Amino acid sequence: MEKPDPSRRPTGDWLLAYWLRIGYSSSAMSDKPELPKAYDPAAHEDAIYKLWEESGFFDPGKLPGERKEPFSIVMPPPNVTGILHLGHALENALMDTMARYERMRGKRVLLVPGTDHAAIATQAKVEKLLMAKGVSDPRGELSREGLVEKIREFAEESKATILGQVRKMGTSCDWSRLAYTFDAERSAAVNELFKRMYDDGLIYRGYRVVNWSVKGQSTCSDDEIVHVERPAKLYTFKYAKDFPISISTTRPETKLGDTAVAVHPSDERYASFVGKTYKVDVGAAAPLEIRIITDEEVDPAFGTGALGVTPAHSAIDFAMYEKQKAKGEPIGIVPVIGVDGRMTVEAGTDYAGLTAEAAREKFVAWLRDLDLLSDEQEISQNVGTSDRWGDVIEAIPMTQWWLDMNKTIPSRGRTLRELMREAVTTGLGGDASKKVTVTPERFTKLYLDRVDNLRDWCLSRQLWWGHRIPVWYRGEEVRVSETSPGAGWEQDPDTLDTWFSSGSWTFSTLGWPERTADLAAFHPTSWIQMGYEILYLWLMRMILMSAYALDQVPFKDAYIHGILRDQYGKKFSKSSGNGIDPIEVIGQYGCDALRISLLIGISPGNDSRYYTEKIEGGRNFVNKLWNIGRYVLATTRASSQLPVASGVEAKTLPDRWILARLAATVSEVTAHIEAYEYSQAGEKLRDFTWGDFADWYLEISKVQKAQSPELAASTDAILRHVLLTVLKLWHPFMPFVTEVLWRETFGDKAMLMVETWPTADQVSTSGEMDALKAIVAAIRDLRTNYKIPPKQETEAWVATPPPGLESELAWVSRLSSSKITLGAPKQTDGLSSAVVGETGIFVDIAGKVDATAERERLTKEAINLEKYVTSVDAKLANEEFVGKAPTAVIEKERGKRDAAAAELDKIRAQLELIQ
Repeated sequence: MEKPDPSRRPTGDWLLAYWLRIGYSSSAMSDKPELPKAYDPAAHEDAIYKLWEESGFFDPGKLPGERKEPFSIVMPPPNVTGILHLGHALENALMDTMARYERMRGKRVLLVPGTDHAAIATQAKVEKLLMAKGVSDPRGELSREGLVEKIREFAEESKATILGQVRKMGTSCDWSRLAYTFDAERSAAVNELFKRMYDDGLIYRGYRVVNWSVKGQSTCSDDEIVHVERPAKLYTFKYAKDFPISISTTRPETKLGDTAVAVHPSDERYASFVGKTYKVDVGAAAPLEIRIITDEEVDPAFGTGALGVTPAHSAIDFAMYEKQKAKGEPIGIVPVIGVDGRMTVEAGTDYAGLTAEAAREKFVAWLRDLDLLSDEQEISQNVGTSDRWGDVIEAIPMTQWWLDMNKTIPSRGRTLRELMREAVTTGLGGDASKKVTVTPERFTKLYLDRVDNLRDWCLSRQLWWGHRIPVWYRGEEVRVSETSPGAGWEQDPDTLDTWFSSGSWTFSTLGWPERTADLAAFHPTSWIQMGYEILYLWLMRMILMSAYALDQVPFKDAYIHGILRDQYGKKFSKSSGNGIDPIEVIGQYGCDALRISLLIGISPGNDSRYYTEKIEGGRNFVNKLWNIGRYVLATTRASSQLPVASGVEAKTLPDRWILARLAATVSEVTAHIEAYEYSQAGEKLRDFTWGDFADWYLEISKVQKAQSPELAASTDAILRHVLLTVLKLWHPFMPFVTEVLWRETFGDKAMLMVETWPTADQVSTSGEMDALKAIVAAIRDLRTNYKIPPKQETEAWVATPPPGLESELAWVSRLSSSKITLGAPKQTDGLSSAVVGETGIFVDIAGKVDATAERERLTKEAINLEKYVTSVDAKLANEEFVGKAPTAVIEKERGKRDAAAAELDKIRAQLELIQ
């Protein structure tokens, strides 16, 4: 290893402290450093991250070399509602793995960091905190400005914490491009987007049914509703004795506002009533006028097959109301539940002011009294609840701001819905280069199903924290403007749905609406990751906004991951008491251990579990890699001119084998990352690092280096070459430990994060090495069977040795802890044997084991196996079992029986040897 050059020694107190901490003594900076036996993440991570930041390489414009192809990722902005959780750690690991991989592939990589003001989530959080401190009604007791200031203070504190966490996770963001959904640039983009959509006639103000949270006193979108399965009652009744049709409902109190009964057009039971209107008195403020209508959406098999239509309190029923109006056969709309969740005056004097539950009981009692109720059934029902306030959502009609999904966009000739469909099928306008590829592909169908059923998007929220709707009123005049048009104008009090601002995230972060160099270079972005739970909330809206504003998709590839759960499969949450702070995990185990434990074991779109044993395994592997590097660097330092990346010469069979395995690993890992198969990539790389390299070649190299100076030099070159290639391959997954080892190799001259990703060299190899490894494994197994200590040498014979064994006998003997003789032994007494292919292997066990104890142990094992084999044979002979059991079960039983029988034969042979 090269010594640090004092003329290029790092400067600054903190960097000097780091230099000393990693092993250089203050008295002799030129001495060879001694790496500690155990890797200490806390001694390196903060300093290494600062080195990365100060290098400028997070900025794509400052990367070394000529880089033409861009690669961009925008970070899904975490909500400023507290601290990040382990799910965010997974997301940062995924993003940074891709960024580091593509940066090493020679691309101009941009990873844009940012946070989300998260209007509903943050306001709800702060209101809860204020109520806990005694402010019972934050909106009533504080002014709008006062509450917003409280929320802003909380958001800024949370934002600072989150950004610190992102750094601790090793995420290589370009911090000079840090964005916030509520900063001035993003606010300007939101207002511009609103104005353009308004001018195109896509945004309108209309009276429609909304999802209303009584507790939150705000609207919410369909995608912000959490459906909870609860017990309910299905009531079947008639409005009056002479009414010809019975209807079924779980919410009888809303029937006080019914204006129609809908049946399926093909339902002959009700054909004679269609088109007729009936006036009934159910105790509402005015008699109901119920028209019998038809609608394809009615399910003839549900209840009576007739649906009481309440246009004011059902989005489905409101759609029927619009259809009837379009046909020139309008039905009424009567709101009987208000924004306070209580019955309105339209419900009648007997009900006005009651809660919905109280009104239900009273109305059902009235139906019973008049003998109108024909049936009550206990059922299970999915009830929509607010994801932020937890209350049951009410559907009520209100005047709000809406985005029309079905209006043709001027100059585009297509609707927003059509653009959203094109983006994941043919590409925008039929251009395949303007297409989003979703991994795994099954989410494409889910996306398209949702697109086909989209209703107009309610944009306005009755919140104080968020982007204020840029609409101003003066009398009957309406203007869309970011700032006040002048005296006498009042701004709309509502704010925009958070997802309106985050929908423009991929291009607003790159400077839109200005035509910036970043926008031209990095949009569409290359890749994005997100959990499937926000597929509809965010991915769809980003596609909508980007397709509309730029005629581009927001990203070319979308990787959808599952939810990270605890070891029992439960979702992490503070209320469940299973929340884990990733920073605490990093403090205990290190960032690299956390990252690799999260990435190995995941598959696209599927949930994964986090458990302590997994993170401990990650830490152990990080330490294993450290010790591999520590050994290689320490034992190859004498060869100061060793090749480090190419030009190594294979002089032995193990040399050729390890280089071929390395080439195959490079190829396989690269292919897996390209396919977003991070777990498979990590598993292949771990198997090579710990197995092929550490367990085999490192041990073989000790023998080779002792044979001659020339062979020692070539072996050192291969050791160094393999180590450095392995560090490159591991860097995207485990950036800190690999960067530390790289700097241990080259000092401060180079940085691993901008090294070139390795390519797979063509190295030919035969199966000879596998045959020799099998011999070593067989001898080891025989020794293990007889409990021969690893350090105790035995004699072994190899009959019919495979080609190449004679020239490689030195390391085969060393790794099997045996003195090996080629050829069959003269006698087999006291020998244990095994067969590998056509090769016979014999190991001398005479005097190596306690014959009495070993005979007792083996006899006991043999008896147990005999009993097991007999029991399985009896089961397989049972015609009833064989006749009823699935074929797979029978085959599994036979397989276990055969394995046990083979083990029994092996033990009997061992018993004969030690008689």
